[in-house]
Amino acid sequence: MILIYGKGKTGSSVYKFCERHNINAKLVDDKDFNSDILNKVKEIIVSPGIPFYHNIFKLAKKNKIPIISDIEFGYRFYKGKIIAITGTDGKTTTSSLIYKILKDAKKDVYIGGNYGIPFLEIVEKNNNNSIAVLELSSFQLYSIKNFKADISLILNIDTDHLDWHKKRKHYILSKLKIIKNQTKDDLLIINSKIKNLIKGKTCPKTLTVDINKYINENLLKIENIEIDINNLKLKGKHNLENIAFAVLTTLNLGINPEKIKKSVEDFKPIPHRLEFIKNINGIEIYNDAKSTTVHATEKAIQSFNKKIILIIGGINKGSDFSILNKYENKIKAFILIGRDKHQIKEQLTSDKSFIYNTNIFLENTLEDAVKKAFEIAKENEIVLFSPACASFDMFKNYIDRGEKFKEIVKKYETSAI
Repeated sequence: MILIYGKGKTGSSVYKFCERHNINAKLVDDKDFNSDILNKVKEIIVSPGIPFYHNIFKLAKKNKIPIISDIEFGYRFYKGKIIAITGTDGKTTTSSLIYKILKDAKKDVYIGGNYGIPFLEIVEKNNNNSIAVLELSSFQLYSIKNFKADISLILNIDTDHLDWHKKRKHYILSKLKIIKNQTKDDLLIINSKIKNLIKGKTCPKTLTVDINKYINENLLKIENIEIDINNLKLKGKHNLENIAFAVLTTLNLGINPEKIKKSVEDFKPIPHRLEFIKNINGIEIYNDAKSTTVHATEKAIQSFNKKIILIIGGINKGSDFSILNKYENKIKAFILIGRDKHQIKEQLTSDKSFIYNTNIFLENTLEDAVKKAFEIAKENEIVLFSPACASFDMFKNYIDRGEKFKEIVKKYETSAI
């Protein structure tokens, strides 16, 4: 019997697949799990959000029961090509852009994994000509055994998810498992900044992305494709990097360069990822609610050349917020919310030369934070909501967080401004 641990979207998709294919399986979570069942279990499929230090991992090891992810399980039944994307930031934007380029080129393409639909739903629909674009988190990569991508992308690696992995080394090794089973016939595309991480490892054919080599004034030049940066709806240097990964991927799949260029220029930002909301009385408002790390928020800050009123806070995932001090000439004020706002303030003010002590505001709610932001902001400035923290102290998830922000801003558009 297969034990499926976790009753969320992923676990439910695995269970339904097993039911349809007459595979003996049981779906459980923390509430109804009984360890007595383990003597009947041959394999455990763990949902991606369950941390490595959870008791199920210890019990599996004690009882010598292998643990795999839904990705590993689904791979046993999948027939088509796989493009696998991992990294600390940019996975969803890059995955979605690759999907759009391939969809526009009339390919039989699906997007899933950590974003889109569960992989098992793709498996039900696929054929030999199908392409699965899979966004894979470190959770999903950790337990792979035979899974192999035709093209794998490692966008970047920062010390995210230290709450899950506990150690940076473990986090990095999880990400690098994406190349574990690739052969010389496969392709790895990796950020040049982290290429040293694969030194000494057996790797497939490898391309590196060095974004500075692709930018020439206002042009983005990638092989035989030239794109005017001013024509892009995606903003920020980090998004140019995401575009480079998507372009190299689809060029290597034989997609026409002109079609790639058009798809890239037509591509709109994913909601809650540096999403432009409104211009209210000359104040630009951006929703970057997906940001759960300082690394991601830094990239958002770097996207602008105007003064920023920055709303941050929530549950700190191990980030050091003092590194934001280097943007003191760009950030007009910090507005802190959430469970760890006092800890974040301590980190921001740990450097005694920091000049923003009087421009750090602590607020109890997101609504209070937006109100304060509009009190401070002037024409030709930016209000940026880029929390750099997890959302679960105040919201259901980052989507709920971003939607609440947009609702609050809408009220100000009609009444307070």
